[in-house]
Amino acid sequence: MSPSPITFPHLAVLKASAGAGKTHTLTQRIVEFLLSENIPNNKLRNILAVTFSNNAAKEMKERTLTELKKKYFNDDEKIKARAEQQINAILENYQEFQVKTIDSFMTTVFKSSAIDFGYHPDFDILMDNTALMKYAFDLFLRNVKPSTSEAADLEEIVDSLTEYKDANGAYPWNPSTPLFEETKKIDTKLSAIGKEAVTEDYQHDKERCERLITLCVEDIEKEIKRSGLKRSNNSAYKNLPRPIRFQNLVGKGYKNPPVSKPSKGEADKQDAYDRIIILWQEFKKLSWELTVILCRSRCAPYIKTLHAFTRIVESTKKQQGKIFIGDINRALAAYLDSEIVPDIYFRMGDVIFHFLIDEFQDTSPIQWKNLFLLIENALAQGGSLFVVGDTKQSIYSFRNADYTIMKSLEHSNPFPSAGYSVSSLSTNHRSGPKILAFNEHLFKKNVAENAMYKEAGGKSGLIDYIQNPKDPHDKDGYVEVSILEKGCDPREECDSREGCDPRESEDEPPEREKIQRLILELRTRGYDYKDIAILTQSNADAVRVTSWLNEKEFPFISYSSLDIRQRKIIGEIIALIHFLDSPTDDFSFGTFILGDIFSKTLQGEDIRAFCFEQRKNPPLYKALQEQFGELWERYFEGLF
Repeated sequence: MSPSPITFPHLAVLKASAGAGKTHTLTQRIVEFLLSENIPNNKLRNILAVTFSNNAAKEMKERTLTELKKKYFNDDEKIKARAEQQINAILENYQEFQVKTIDSFMTTVFKSSAIDFGYHPDFDILMDNTALMKYAFDLFLRNVKPSTSEAADLEEIVDSLTEYKDANGAYPWNPSTPLFEETKKIDTKLSAIGKEAVTEDYQHDKERCERLITLCVEDIEKEIKRSGLKRSNNSAYKNLPRPIRFQNLVGKGYKNPPVSKPSKGEADKQDAYDRIIILWQEFKKLSWELTVILCRSRCAPYIKTLHAFTRIVESTKKQQGKIFIGDINRALAAYLDSEIVPDIYFRMGDVIFHFLIDEFQDTSPIQWKNLFLLIENALAQGGSLFVVGDTKQSIYSFRNADYTIMKSLEHSNPFPSAGYSVSSLSTNHRSGPKILAFNEHLFKKNVAENAMYKEAGGKSGLIDYIQNPKDPHDKDGYVEVSILEKGCDPREECDSREGCDPRESEDEPPEREKIQRLILELRTRGYDYKDIAILTQSNADAVRVTSWLNEKEFPFISYSSLDIRQRKIIGEIIALIHFLDSPTDDFSFGTFILGDIFSKTLQGEDIRAFCFEQRKNPPLYKALQEQFGELWERYFEGLF
């Protein structure tokens, strides 16, 4: 329980590193509010806890009930009676036990005012819109016929797309795949910030910048030849191709100037050196400006693609009765921008007084914007906001999380009428002293002393956190970092002055032998195979590691094998369900009757030849019904 009385209204920010007990703290706060006789508006329906995932919401509900049960067995009769009352309230009105993901909560808000937003209340919400957008994109490509607006759009898009090469220096053979994938990423980003994308013509700025860079390089060359100064081997300028390939300027630091500084005996060359440095600074400035222009213009074809097939996406959503989760956030934000408050906000404002938000560092700008008005209203009525998070753990930027929202709350209170406090959980209940010591050395020393990462480390909280072990005398734990270098790819430019042996690139990755040897060593030290876990960067890397384990006949279970969706038999069952839902779906029906499950029921019947013969006579199930009536009646009639 809280060591001091809480005054209302108030905003409390709690910084909690991994293993510090944030879920426990959130649960304790919910229980404290429910059992208190002094906290205003503390009924079950007055409290909303927002989590990051469905599993986290489920765990918090379970923990809350567990804690209430513990209080029931407390010696204090008053607390026991209050706990019993709250347990019964949860069981009798479970829908009022509001522990939800932020997407789930926003969906509830939106559905309650669907008509206000111009939607029919009976719609399905897609958390993953990939399949529908791909379908709409295929429709868009299908409509591309000569002399159509779609053809004109696509021709312009492809023209701009072919200006850029892929990572291997090649143009896309089939531009449809990169077009769709990149377009979807942009749409996801726009959904998170609640804005529309606009395209600009950067051609004039690009040509101007390229012309100025060319002139600047010519001036640098003239000054170098005139000065007699020695060219620097450490400068990226040395490898600048002639004529200049402007796209190759992107991503280069150009830290070192093109000539070496004159020695004490070359004082007469100092003026020339200074002139070259001035030109060099101008070259760096223009290179950065061109980088920005190229990066922005590179997005243009994908934004044009998005604009071109958005109409088809919207039409497809209406036909299928679907809506994207991003549409919900955008619609709410648009309403609030126009200073129109949905009616549901007023109704919720009379019910929800206390907000608790978990993993706050993973909140996106548009989510925070849509919550802000409800929270402000709750605080104006004597409520509270309690946010818990850790900016160091903000790893969901690809899902548009913005850790700076929490960082700003750590330094200022956006709700002037409410009390304000910032605290942190400093004890780690999960990791031992050696793990914590390693982390401290890595972040507080290495990162803090590295010029490249110091600023980012300071902004994210990596270099100023406090984490103490639960038991400082614990001697368990071990950390080792191995940097395993491999040979360079002979097809790529080598940054090493000495160069590399091209034959090294043909060897197996050095981590292969390291992992195999380490597993054998751990086994000799008494560890079972089940005590060992190998984490990889990607699924492709995991597949490669399993081949290394197979070489040594190590028993293992890969994560993918635990996913029942990847199993063939599950695929056959899903195909059967798809067929029952849509009997004209010959592909799903064929998948099932050609699979392992149905083959067990056949007695010498050549079902594959049957499918081949009937491939042009849909629907397939009617042909099976006629030709194999007994099989149909025995296995399909009841399900059908």
